[in-house]
Amino acid sequence: MLAEAYTEGAARQAIIRLLDYIEPAGTTAHTLSTPQGIAPGATIFESVRDGLSATLGSTETVYEEVEVALPSGRKGKVGKKEVVKVKKEIPAEQANAFSDWKGWSSVPLSKLPVAQAPVEVLPTLRSIQLSPFNPPPAHLRQQGHQLYLQVSILEGDVYTLVCTSRGWYVSKSNVNNFDPAPRTSADGKAAAPTHSLIDLLHSLSPLFSERIFALPSLSSTAPALDPLSTVAIPQAEPAYPWLISAPKPDTVPDVLRTQLAYLHSGATVPDALDSARDWNEEIQGVKELPHSTMQERVFRERMAQKTWAEFTQASLRAVNAVARGDVVALNPNEPSRSHMWLHANIFVTKAIDSIDAYSHLGGDAAAHVSHAKDAEGVRLLNRLDVDGAYLLGHTVVDWQGERWVCQSVLPGIFARREAPVAEEAEGAEKKEDWVKVDGAVSEAAAESTSNPLIIYGVDSEQTATAHWDEATHKVMEKIASHQRLAAHKVTTGGKEHEFYASAEVKGLRGSDGRRYLLDLPRLNPVDIEWLDKDYNGKLAGPDAEAEAPVYPHRIALLRPELVELFWESELKRWARNVAAEQAAKKKAEAGEEGEKEGETAADGEKKPETAEEPVIDPSTIATLKEFELRFNPDAFVDDKGADGIAPSKYTDESDPSIKAVRDASVFLRTIAVPAVALDILTGAASGIMDGTSLTRHLHTRGINMRYLGHLAATIDQFSKGPEGEQRAAVGHLGSLKNIVLQEMVFRASKHILRRLVRGLLPEQVPAAVSHFLNLLLGTRVNASPKAVYERIDIGPASEPEYVSLTAEALRKEIISEIETRFRWKLDETFLSEGIRRPQLLRELATRFAFQTAQRDYVFEPVDESATPNGESDKENRSAAAKPKKGKAPVAAKRTTTFVPEDILTLVPLVRSTAPSVSVAEEIFEAGRSTINRGQVDMGLEFMLEGIQLYEQIHTVIHPEVAAAYNQYASTLHQLARIKIQQLAQQENADPEQPLGLDIGTGLRLQRQAVIIAERTLGVYHPDTHAYYFQLAMLENLEGNSQASLRYFRHLLTLWDVIHGADHPEINTILSNAGIVLQALNENATSIKLLEQTAERTAQQFGDKHIQHGSALHQLTQAHFLGGDFAKALESSNAALDIFKAQYGEEHNQTKEVAKNVELLTAVVDNVERQKAAQEQMKKQHVERLAAARTGAPAPAVAGGKKRVLVQPPTAATNGAAAPPAEGEAPAADGEAAERSIDELVKYIQGSVPSKPARGAKNSLRGKRRTGAKR
Repeated sequence: MLAEAYTEGAARQAIIRLLDYIEPAGTTAHTLSTPQGIAPGATIFESVRDGLSATLGSTETVYEEVEVALPSGRKGKVGKKEVVKVKKEIPAEQANAFSDWKGWSSVPLSKLPVAQAPVEVLPTLRSIQLSPFNPPPAHLRQQGHQLYLQVSILEGDVYTLVCTSRGWYVSKSNVNNFDPAPRTSADGKAAAPTHSLIDLLHSLSPLFSERIFALPSLSSTAPALDPLSTVAIPQAEPAYPWLISAPKPDTVPDVLRTQLAYLHSGATVPDALDSARDWNEEIQGVKELPHSTMQERVFRERMAQKTWAEFTQASLRAVNAVARGDVVALNPNEPSRSHMWLHANIFVTKAIDSIDAYSHLGGDAAAHVSHAKDAEGVRLLNRLDVDGAYLLGHTVVDWQGERWVCQSVLPGIFARREAPVAEEAEGAEKKEDWVKVDGAVSEAAAESTSNPLIIYGVDSEQTATAHWDEATHKVMEKIASHQRLAAHKVTTGGKEHEFYASAEVKGLRGSDGRRYLLDLPRLNPVDIEWLDKDYNGKLAGPDAEAEAPVYPHRIALLRPELVELFWESELKRWARNVAAEQAAKKKAEAGEEGEKEGETAADGEKKPETAEEPVIDPSTIATLKEFELRFNPDAFVDDKGADGIAPSKYTDESDPSIKAVRDASVFLRTIAVPAVALDILTGAASGIMDGTSLTRHLHTRGINMRYLGHLAATIDQFSKGPEGEQRAAVGHLGSLKNIVLQEMVFRASKHILRRLVRGLLPEQVPAAVSHFLNLLLGTRVNASPKAVYERIDIGPASEPEYVSLTAEALRKEIISEIETRFRWKLDETFLSEGIRRPQLLRELATRFAFQTAQRDYVFEPVDESATPNGESDKENRSAAAKPKKGKAPVAAKRTTTFVPEDILTLVPLVRSTAPSVSVAEEIFEAGRSTINRGQVDMGLEFMLEGIQLYEQIHTVIHPEVAAAYNQYASTLHQLARIKIQQLAQQENADPEQPLGLDIGTGLRLQRQAVIIAERTLGVYHPDTHAYYFQLAMLENLEGNSQASLRYFRHLLTLWDVIHGADHPEINTILSNAGIVLQALNENATSIKLLEQTAERTAQQFGDKHIQHGSALHQLTQAHFLGGDFAKALESSNAALDIFKAQYGEEHNQTKEVAKNVELLTAVVDNVERQKAAQEQMKKQHVERLAAARTGAPAPAVAGGKKRVLVQPPTAATNGAAAPPAEGEAPAADGEAAERSIDELVKYIQGSVPSKPARGAKNSLRGKRRTGAKR
């Protein structure tokens, strides 16, 4: 290997590589990172997998009740037995995650696992930093000196290492004096430079050599943590734990943290810094890369994801710098509301109405929503990837109560005008943000390519002026075909132009000649029904006749998902009409042939009248292509008048494109919203745990969150009794309504809290947030908490608003906000009795984005004789009686639930507009389609190829990669269940027959999906919960029952943290865990879980509901396997009554339960007869013994036969049912009564064949145990 000469850049890179080795991520040696929050990208998967997490119950030895004999005090005598609790360790082969299960119990917040502790490693160097003698002076640089490094080794010596063109050597310099001469050895010779920095450190420090090979990055042993859980997250935002302990100590000294900029850039003076990156040119350059072949598409999308991820990170840095006040505004002489900033070639503005462009729509509230919709429009067009449609880099950041908009710089924006500087400044002050370009300057021609001008759309500052460009119009035509937008005429200034999108969508031509699209909120139609009925209308729900406050803004748009759903619905309806017309036409033609032949022909035409006819008939296919439904995005849009809102110019519903907007809005209110409640009621939808999952579910169905009040009213309608009487929602609907109400409270609270913290100094924000939390969540502990506020000499002189806020005022404001934004009258008692306080705290911390200190927050008044952790006063006194040396003083008792110190930091929320990974999505979707056509192996290969493309483009640690892993594993699980069901239906099937599926790969990918989700979405995120559930099912399928139970136990904690313990879907986890325990022959624990499931279903749904019947049916099997036939019969009878009432006696499931009742009745009767026979025999024994003592003749044995002492077999002894006593009639169901217990188990489970196969015993145990159902 030929060694190359060192340069300064190579020397800096050598130091960076050394730091990667000696300070690996995920270890205690890693001290160089400076993240936005505490513990970014944390994961707890390894602790859950290994059974070390607090979510898996007690990690201590489990107490077991055993009988022991106590001495009586007399020699040779034994006292009576009594039951005492003895600490006895359960054997490892018998222990499972539910061994200590006593019932539902929440994990205290102080013990809730939120992040894994970093791996403890020993330092390899005492310190390493750039020498203060850097940079080398000119004369030494001429001699080859590149860089100086100061290293303190563990032995105590401090060296100054010199990097020359030939390599590294130790100089004679010390901390205070510089001497570049090489240090001589004992023989007086100077060592030659060493080309490798690490080799030089090996020669200097034996301890360095010893410890560096013990680090995870270089150790030959397996790492303690999965590399996925420790490596940096390159192209995704890390998740920050909502609950975390403050680091101790707060920070550690490391001079190199402040020198990283020099290591990466080499700049020692400001003039030497590289110019900021031209983000716009990078983004557009990636868009223009060739993409005709697969390889070109993959390279283009990989570069796009990398560039957008770096732009997002740069936007965060820009927002931080602007918010701290480190960047001077471009227009400092203007009011602060109009300020704009430029940092690192990124324009930063606030999402407020700085130029009164939204004054007729709601002012700042409208601007806040409009900028979010604008980001959604940019993201939508980035995903469409239309040639010729150029979009600026765009990121929205919510932080510390402000919404910041970050955009790349439009080429030529500053060189636009030739007017004096003063005039340019005057134009700048009018801009809300940099994209609001004044296009009405007469001296700038619209066709100019050297200066950016508005060339398409209506000028936002002079609405009477419209611009039109043919090339831009052709690009908009391509977009309109995807978005189903209709061409329409717009008249402004006496001129008429044709537009596809709203005229508010602007096209700008930059100095680079590209046409850029801006102001994209109006890509979707207006929700006219909301504006007509709810903007200034009545409340929804029980108080429907009460007047509601005016909605905050008029930016009420339909979601693109709703437009697509409505289009598909109209297409189906239209196709049915076409099919009906064709069928009627054929029937009429057939009627002309005669009455008899006509009837025959008409009968023959009945079959093609089904929904399949439009697909089969070629003429119908041609007709379907003629279906046209497009939307006018300018329909019902408010115009700006002299005194506010002017009537819309486009309201004629005789125009089909305008009528379609009205119909879609009606579809949203009358079809889409009720369908959500209906799907929850019928079980077609699940997984709604909190506000995040509810929001995603509604958005997927095209429903805006402003319809939460209407959804709650729909739930009330579905919960009414047969006579229309109002009843409380129960079961799944009841849980959905509680989530909806809590989401309304959260969103109202978020708006209020955003206003309270806006404009505060950073050190005042924790006091404001803690006081708000006390007023919302801590009033049971302190009904009137006092705000913490310390007046300081800087900042605003007036007292912040949060200081005077009271609990009563906050409750009234929340109720008012809910009425205003969701048209729902919230009962004030819900704020005191209905909200789930720990869960609402998590929602606020996660979605408002602040980190709280990990401790047990007290939401309820506690007994003075107990500690917050539930320990008794007696235990406290006993603990206090044994003082420990060095014990910290006891902290003062809190008078409120929260204090400012509990709010550690606020973290930013980022809305990225990055494009999608279309090539991977296409291959992945092709794989699913191939599997649906029956080609399983080829489909799975396609899906694996799609996963590889996801990994190449996104890198591994990305939420979309985790979703792809989960979809692949879920597909494998579904295919495995189908194959197992097919095997179960075959006679004499081998239970160990391979399934032909690579379940191991699915398990590996699913485990990685959990780690990635925890690091990028959050440990307590609904998607993380879904991935854990899929992992538990796969582990059970593969036969890893112990691992499956650990994940099921962890899932219960996830439910408790995210929602609480009263959600009906928790019953599924309990029942699945109970069935897995049956595979381990842990019948007692299984019965506990299934009994609790039955109790929960009775409480949540009622004791006559089919859910309770299904739970009783499962409990029947558990009791039967446990040998308690009487309880099994009791449960089965109760289940039969429910199934008869709900399904009728002819339903298949009712018949199955009836057969179980008949079988169990025979078994119980058989057991009772055996008990009676046994009692009779015992009685005869007693009589014969008494007769023998008295000399009387022994009584005769029944039947006159010789007495035979037979111990009747029981299920507890040999697992078989006892035969009938001699001389007695057989059981009524002789066939069932003579079966073995194993056969009865299979019969109860519905899987016993008419002729059982040889060797089929316990065929469902072990590897293919798939009784757990979701």
